[in-house]
Amino acid sequence: MRAKNLLRDIPAVILAAGEGSRLRNSEGEVPKPLVRIHGLSLLERSLLTFKTAGVRKFYVVVGFQKDRVIEHARELAEKHDIFIEIISSDCWQLGNGASASAPAGRIDKPFFLAMCDHLFDPEIPVRLFETECENNSAVCRLAVDRNFRGINDVGEATLVSILGDTVVDIGKGIPNADAMDTGIFLCKPELFDVLKKAISQGKGNLSDALRLLIPEKKFKVADVTGLFWFDIDTPWDLKKAEDSLLALLKRSKNIDGPVSKYINRHFSIEITRRIARKSITPNQVSAVGAVVGILGAMGFFISGMLADSAPLFSLACIIAGLLVQVSSIIDGVDGEIARLKFQHSPYGAYVDYMLDRYVDGLVVCGIAFALFKTSGSLSAFLWGGLALIGLPLSSIHRAKFRAETGRNYLPEEDGFLRVLPYSRDVRLFVVFLGAVFGRIDFVLYYLSIVPNVVSIIRFRRVKKAMEDERVRAVDEAKRFVITRADQIV
Repeated sequence: MRAKNLLRDIPAVILAAGEGSRLRNSEGEVPKPLVRIHGLSLLERSLLTFKTAGVRKFYVVVGFQKDRVIEHARELAEKHDIFIEIISSDCWQLGNGASASAPAGRIDKPFFLAMCDHLFDPEIPVRLFETECENNSAVCRLAVDRNFRGINDVGEATLVSILGDTVVDIGKGIPNADAMDTGIFLCKPELFDVLKKAISQGKGNLSDALRLLIPEKKFKVADVTGLFWFDIDTPWDLKKAEDSLLALLKRSKNIDGPVSKYINRHFSIEITRRIARKSITPNQVSAVGAVVGILGAMGFFISGMLADSAPLFSLACIIAGLLVQVSSIIDGVDGEIARLKFQHSPYGAYVDYMLDRYVDGLVVCGIAFALFKTSGSLSAFLWGGLALIGLPLSSIHRAKFRAETGRNYLPEEDGFLRVLPYSRDVRLFVVFLGAVFGRIDFVLYYLSIVPNVVSIIRFRRVKKAMEDERVRAVDEAKRFVITRADQIV
C-alpha cells in the first residue's frame, strides 16, 4: 500500500504514436490505441492499469492519426478523472525510441514508460518501483519475464540477456537469452539524452537506444515472472489477449467457494465474454441478478399456493430453484465485469452486498411459506427465522472484523470450518438441488443450522485472531522503536 501511495508522484509516459499496421489492417481504419478489447481501448486499458497501481499523471505521445487519438485521450481524462498531457511526436515514423524522446524537457524526475499495446498486471509498476528503491543505480529498469513457456512465437518477442540484475544484451533473436522484455520500464530523465544520441546515430528503436546504456551498466531489470502481461501486434494476439483476460478472471477470485469455482464460473465467464463489449455496468448486472433471484423467491411463494396439486407444486419449486441458481451465476458476472473493465467501486460492492441480502431473505421466506403450506406446521417459520438470523452473519462477521483490525479475515483462520458448506454459492446451490429433488424441508434445516453453527464457533476463533493481531502490532511498534534508536546512535 505504501508503494502505491508513492507511485502517485511518478508519471507514466504512454507511447500511442505508432501505426500498428498489422493490427490496424484487420480493424479497418481504427488507429491501434483505439482498438478495443472487451469494451475498452488499448490506450484506456494502459491508463487504467497504471491508475490502479497508483499513478495519477500521464503523458501520452501521439503520432499516427493523432487527432483521433487526442480526442479519445481527452474523453478518457474526463471520464476517469486523471491528468493527461498530450505530446505530439514529429518523428514517430523513426521508431518507438523516437516517440519516447518526445517528452524530453517536460519530465525532470523518474517516470514509467510503456507501449499502449501492452496489457499488464498493475503489480508490475509496483514491482519496478520497489526493485529500484532497493538498488537505485539504473537509468532505465525493465520488467522482465523469465518464463518462455507461454510465448507461442519467441522469434517475435524482444529478448534480454542478463548478468545479475544488469542487462548485457537486448533484441529479437539474441542467443542465450534469459528473459523477455515486457515493455514496461521505470526510467530517469537521463534516458532522454541517451535517446537523443541514438536518434543522431540513426537508431530510432527503443531497444537500439537502450543498448547504449549497457557498457555503463545503467540498464537494469526487475523480475516480474508470474505476473500477467501481453503484447498485442496482430489480430491473433488480440483474440489471444481477450481469452487470456477472461482466464485471468478465474484465477484472480481466490476466495471463490467450490460451486463458484467449479460450476458457476464456467457459465459466468461466457456471459461476461458476450456482454463485456456493451455499455453495461456491474451495478446493472447486480440488479438483473437480484431480480432473477427475487423471481425465484416468488416461485417458492407460488409453489406454496399450489400445495394442493403435487405436480404443480413440484414444477413451481423446480422453476424457483433454477431461477435461484441462475441468480447465483449472474452474481459472479458483476464482479467479472468490474475487474475486466476497471469498474471497481465501494458503492458497487455495497449495492451487491445489499441486493444479495434481499435475495437471501426472500428465498428463505418463500421456502418457509411453501413448507408451511405443505406440512401445516408453524415450525417452518421457526426454522425460517433461524435462517434469516444466520445467513447474513458470515458477511457481517468479515466486515466487522475488518473494521476492528484493519485487515481481512483469512480463510485459514476458520480452521476445520473451511470444510463446512456455508458460502453463499454453496447455499444457493443447495436451494437449487433441494427444489429439484423435492426436499425443500432439508434445505430450510440446512440454512437454519449450518450458518448459525459456524457463527457460534467463530466467536473463539475471532478472539484468537484479534489477539494475534494485537501481538503483531506490538511487535511492529517495538521494531520501529529499536530502528529509531539505532538511527540516533
